[in-house]
Amino acid sequence: MDIIFLKDIGTHMTLIEKYPENIPWDLNVEQKKNKSIEWMLTKADIVYTFSRSRINQEYVYIQKNDGRRKAFKEYEARFTYQRLFDEGYSLAVVS
Repeated sequence: MDIIFLKDIGTHMTLIEKYPENIPWDLNVEQKKNKSIEWMLTKADIVYTFSRSRINQEYVYIQKNDGRRKAFKEYEARFTYQRLFDEGYSLAVVS
């Protein structure tokens, strides 16, 4: 089943976004044992790092370059990841 979200992009127009599937942190059984996996999206000298919370699986931490790491709800991180990927960022994985 496809889930579609509406994103308000102004007073006159609404953009429809499809729920992102196959995001790297959709872990399989073997990967769930190793909770220190980080996924990085890079483009030029900009790096976004994504990592699952070890305390609450409903949250994903996102950090831009050497900035502060912030916790986001999993679905918000999912949309952020997909938007960056669609903008041309490349994926790298670190464990």
